[in-house]
Amino acid sequence: MSFRGSAHEHFSEPRQDSFALASDAEWLVVAVSDGIGSCEMSHHGSLAAVGAVVTAFQAGHLDPQNGAEVLRVAAEGVAAAAATLGCLPDSLSATLSVAAIERVAQVDGSHHVILHAVGDSPTLLLDPAMATWTYLTAGEDGPGNIVRSWVPGMHEDHISLGVSLPPASLLVIASDGFTTPLGDGTGPLGRELAVRWGGGPRAIFPFMVDLSFNGYHDDKTVVAVWNSEAGEGHV
Repeated sequence: MSFRGSAHEHFSEPRQDSFALASDAEWLVVAVSDGIGSCEMSHHGSLAAVGAVVTAFQAGHLDPQNGAEVLRVAAEGVAAAAATLGCLPDSLSATLSVAAIERVAQVDGSHHVILHAVGDSPTLLLDPAMATWTYLTAGEDGPGNIVRSWVPGMHEDHISLGVSLPPASLLVIASDGFTTPLGDGTGPLGRELAVRWGGGPRAIFPFMVDLSFNGYHDDKTVVAVWNSEAGEGHV
């Protein structure tokens, strides 16, 4: 789910966040990108980045476990979009977070997840029973929240790591328009969402309502992947 921020609405500006999903029998792939605000054409960059990743994956040309290849494909997609638009690639700069979730569970009911990221669009793990939010990738990119890695120009500075998605937990891939108000998750918003999301996957309309809180002006994008407590063996 992705919302245009009130500041962009006020100035009739496009949403700079984008997301895309794709799956096959083995993997669910989620890509979230946030166009860098200081880059005039970054909304095109975020769309090109996520689109390039899922398109290559769906075509069978991309191993989602290979972080260098994932970020290379994204960077090439953004550069191609810049060429089509007739502008410099850096004007399309955007963050990118990609999560590849194994669809078949391990014997303990958990799912193996591989994360790749540049920039400050974080991925989190939510344990609803304990109402704890754990940042798996950073929510801020250094002092002053200045983005220090992005696609296309700094895609080689990506991070990749493997994590486990335990039963009855959620993987949340988001832009910082969500995690800025969330903070460390111990406040009212984090506690309330833990309650609402602890009951299992949400239908689209309730999920929209969950994310319709006001008071912050940035775009916000959230993709949540539930590992149901029932242990059905797939996500």
